[in-house]
Amino acid sequence: MLLTFFSATAFQTMAQADAAHGDSINNIRLEEVIVSATRAGAQTPVAYSNISSAEIKKQNAARNIPAILQTTPSLVSFTEDGLGVGNTYFRIRGTDATRINVTLNGMPLNNPESQEVFWVNLPDLSASLQNIQIQRGVGTSTNGSGAFGASISLQTAGARSGAYGEASTAVGSYGTFLSNIAAGTGILENGLSFDARYSRVLGDGYVRNGSVDHTNLYAALSHYTDHQLIRLSYLKGVQHTGITWEGVSEEQMQDEEYGRRYNPAGEYFDEAGNRLYYDNETDNYYSDIVQLTLARELNRYLSLNAGLSYNYGYGYYENYREDDDFADFGLPAQTVEGVTYDSSDFIRRKLMENDFYVANIALNYTRNRLKLTFGGMYSFYDGDHFGRLPWVKFNQNIAGNYEWYRNVGRKAEVNLFTKADYQLNERLSLFGDLQYRRIDYSFSGLDDDLKDLTGDFTYNFLNPKAGVSLLLNERNRLYASAAVGQREPLRTDLKDGIKGETLNPIQPERMIDYELGYRYSVENGTHLGANFYFMDYHNQMVQTGKLNNVGYKLMENVKESYRAGLELEAAVPLWENRIRVDANATFSRNKIQNYTAWFDQYDNQDNWNWEGQISKEYGTTDISFSPEVISSMAITWQPTSVLYVNLMGKYVSKQYMDNTSDDAKSIDAYFVSNLSAGYEFRKSPIGTFNLQVFVHNLFNKAYVANGWAATDTFADGSSLNWTGYYPQATRNYMARLTLSF
Repeated sequence: MLLTFFSATAFQTMAQADAAHGDSINNIRLEEVIVSATRAGAQTPVAYSNISSAEIKKQNAARNIPAILQTTPSLVSFTEDGLGVGNTYFRIRGTDATRINVTLNGMPLNNPESQEVFWVNLPDLSASLQNIQIQRGVGTSTNGSGAFGASISLQTAGARSGAYGEASTAVGSYGTFLSNIAAGTGILENGLSFDARYSRVLGDGYVRNGSVDHTNLYAALSHYTDHQLIRLSYLKGVQHTGITWEGVSEEQMQDEEYGRRYNPAGEYFDEAGNRLYYDNETDNYYSDIVQLTLARELNRYLSLNAGLSYNYGYGYYENYREDDDFADFGLPAQTVEGVTYDSSDFIRRKLMENDFYVANIALNYTRNRLKLTFGGMYSFYDGDHFGRLPWVKFNQNIAGNYEWYRNVGRKAEVNLFTKADYQLNERLSLFGDLQYRRIDYSFSGLDDDLKDLTGDFTYNFLNPKAGVSLLLNERNRLYASAAVGQREPLRTDLKDGIKGETLNPIQPERMIDYELGYRYSVENGTHLGANFYFMDYHNQMVQTGKLNNVGYKLMENVKESYRAGLELEAAVPLWENRIRVDANATFSRNKIQNYTAWFDQYDNQDNWNWEGQISKEYGTTDISFSPEVISSMAITWQPTSVLYVNLMGKYVSKQYMDNTSDDAKSIDAYFVSNLSAGYEFRKSPIGTFNLQVFVHNLFNKAYVANGWAATDTFADGSSLNWTGYYPQATRNYMARLTLSF
């Protein structure tokens, strides 16, 4: 399935169909209360899509959530390892993941400093989800980081009516292997239930050094009464991934010595000039998330949702550094066996450890024609960043695991919002939403280049939203809305400004999002939709195309820019629902007005002596990584209830890797197709077997889905472009067998 227009009522209907417990309707309603404060409903005048657990399972074959969501409107997913098992990302309407708000059971999941969710840190998370909602644009108010491109609400699976067990194994190309096991007690007579799931993901990756070794554990203890649900849940992720962020040049992809699967991470040369690779060039992260949630119906009109969350994270990446200066680490030259060395080979670790505390509460009041929601959240983040040297080639007296830098960041946020839906008459409903965010952020200490990193930042944002929804008849609905979104800069961008490395320190960005939409829906499953959006930015943060030395995308403000687009969606059942066609397409213009680019300038290509920066006026240009056309189409054939076959195609038009609209720094348009099929064996005496087969990149396209670019200039007026690309895997396979009982 590509898309759905299900409302909260539809989720309830699906769940009721599966439930056998006498109190299932109450249980379902309480599950919905957990996320109701941050989600859109059928009358909410925003563009959104809902994905059910059944649809998630059809797409889930060891891949991370961005790959699973790739068929939803305006979304482009890509992966560093080429398969979607390692580091995987997405953009929605051209905006990157740092501006996509993600919540888990209504509580923020984005890292407060990078403002991004690194999905690889929570491997196989999709197996533990009940449903997903994607709101495009500013959307409705939610908890956590500012939503500029979209907000994504994840809800973990609720308890089932009866006891169950499940075991699943998947094997695929490039050594990919997934196994998971799940079990639950069902809701017992005393209202208690316990659910647990364990997953393990292994793989070699498509690109060299793209290996993964991931584990995931989810456990939930729930207690249901007639009007209350209390749940304590725990989610643990352990990821070990090879470093894959450097990319590969176009010349290397075409060179037989290197090829599309080449990855320079860990490469060094011995004294004889032989190319070698350090075998522990890895990225590692350990994540623990504990959530306590309460959903209670206080009376027939009023419900309460409250939660406490604690996220602990510890991680590091380790890499080999060839011929670095000792001075770069604050160390003196080393004398070994009478020889003094100013530089050496190093093994370097950059580490982080953080604690993230969240408390949130929401009251939902529904009576007659009025629905009110009051929400609030407080969060505090305490994060350490530090670096150590496990090994130094020329070592006179450097202590083991020498720590050469450490800095600390602390970020507190208060978020208050209120939403109102009022049914003016049988056809017309009004929507209003007002959010206040206050952010206090500070950091101190030394950065990895030994420069002082001390700064204090306070931001106050007031984000109003308003809209109207008109029901023309039982099948047709129109809606319109306007919403203001504001967002603070990232840690990476702020610290570069503190150290004086940018001419114009990064500023908060502001956007007014205008949406005008139409939905058509009938009971037989036919859905049509059209949504026009205009996102008007002030000081939008856009990618320069450059990466820093740990793979972060460097940003810059552009004073005036906009995104305008038309999103079309369709879902049409045919032949008595045995065939279903799902399609969507986004046509957009994404422009920067009066753009000025800055480039580093050097004396010449022999000496590389830095002479400062120069500027160049480009006028109106395309925003980086913002394709003008994104489309997807799927045909699903389901002749019986136990068999389905799905053929999907995805098209993404040309993208520029910086903001200069330079064809030399662009990614070609691509079209890729996937085939999947599933068959359920229902008559087994030990349970139900489900066999799924996936063929990714069916037509064996050699395509690139992401990259980076930078330009250096020289005193004689010449310039040199640097580019890196992330090739995606050619045709590859996966088969999965699941036993449910």
